Amino acid sequence: MHTPTSKSSYKESLFNTIKTHTKLSIDEINEMVESIPVTLFNKGDVLLNQGDRPKLSYYVIEGCVRQFSWDEAGKETTLEFFTESQSINMFSFVDEEGNSWYSLECLEDCALVTCADYDTEEESVDLLNMKYSIFTQQFTHMQSSFMNYKASKPIERYNHLVKTRPELLDRVPQNILANFIGITPESFSRFKKREQAAK
Repeated sequence: MHTPTSKSSYKESLFNTIKTHTKLSIDEINEMVESIPVTLFNKGDVLLNQGDRPKLSYYVIEGCVRQFSWDEAGKETTLEFFTESQSINMFSFVDEEGNSWYSLECLEDCALVTCADYDTEEESVDLLNMKYSIFTQQFTHMQSSFMNYKASKPIERYNHLVKTRPELLDRVPQNILANFIGITPESFSRFKKREQAAK
């Protein structure tokens, strides 16, 4: 089960993120950390509805956010989960009119850095470089996940989830995880029992 960190850990997480994605000095990083507000959201809060125009992107300090969509027949599909130290760049997932293809929902209480689509002239070069690095990392991760999904059998998708995202097994309802990897809840339960029996 995921154990939330204390609020005092938020700044440490931000510090480590900035240090990873920039070449700033310790003092410069600390100054940036102090200027970045962390917004708290409750479990069940909807950050964005499908069809709305995104106004914010996010960086997850604490919690789990689900990205999902509905098709014309009303079928819901889970596309991705975002947990600690992952970014959610919604400006990359909009139609020609700028409306979102997806919805975002907090599956847990969340602490997020919110990032508006500001004019780049208002942002420092260091901040822009950090955002570019983080969002590129997100895109690469999602491309890899998509290719694995397309090329794999159901049991292989289950095994890949267990291997690469084991933390989700205790944090996300089983029916949502089954939807995420494109199998029925019954198949998910069967694979899980088979895995537990093999241990």
